[in-house]
Amino acid sequence: MAVPSSGAVGFSTVNAVFGYGNHMSQYAGRVYYYTNGVSTLTGNFPTSNFHMSSFYGKSGHDEWNCACACDCGNCGK
Repeated sequence: MAVPSSGAVGFSTVNAVFGYGNHMSQYAGRVYYYTNGVSTLTGNFPTSNFHMSSFYGKSGHDEWNCACACDCGNCGK
């Protein structure tokens, strides 16, 4: 499950997706995954001064290809 791509997003949703906690500082510099509709891409959250909108459409694992190495059980396979 990724964070929704629009609408109001709270830390309860972000934490449910990523699991790092309910404070912005806990996400600073962390890797995220997102899709452009064709492939899965990755990035890192900035280390400071970013907004809640930075979480839109992002996930803590590659749920679009199930190529994540985390063996987290979120791939639906």
